[in-house]
Amino acid sequence: MALHRDLTDAQWSSVEALFIAFRARKDPRGRPTRNTRMVLNGVLWILASGSAWAALPTRYPDYRTCHRRFKVWFDSGVLQRAMHDLYGETGDAMCEAVAARMHRPHPGEPAASAGTPASGRWRDRARPMSRAAD
Repeated sequence: MALHRDLTDAQWSSVEALFIAFRARKDPRGRPTRNTRMVLNGVLWILASGSAWAALPTRYPDYRTCHRRFKVWFDSGVLQRAMHDLYGETGDAMCEAVAARMHRPHPGEPAASAGTPASGRWRDRARPMSRAAD
């Protein structure tokens, strides 16, 4: 995939219908929904740049919003379909590379939560320094 550019109007209109089902909320409470096109542009920027989600430029919605929707779209197959429609075989290859990098627990294996010994992050937490007796 070439250097990332935001979707053109023609590109967006070709994939917009894929994302309509994810726009409707059942519960009207909460924050207003972000522009789906801008969220998709943010996701595409991450995929093209290989950067961390927190490095997402401010012209896109919050990185947590983009990451949350990325997970939903990727797990449902919508993102793969949009990437194929937009970029063809290059988009397919990008999705395969992303899937290979994603950590997925094996079937039957419980997912480790942050801060538990099984996650590995528990060991690396900073421990309070012990004060020497005066």
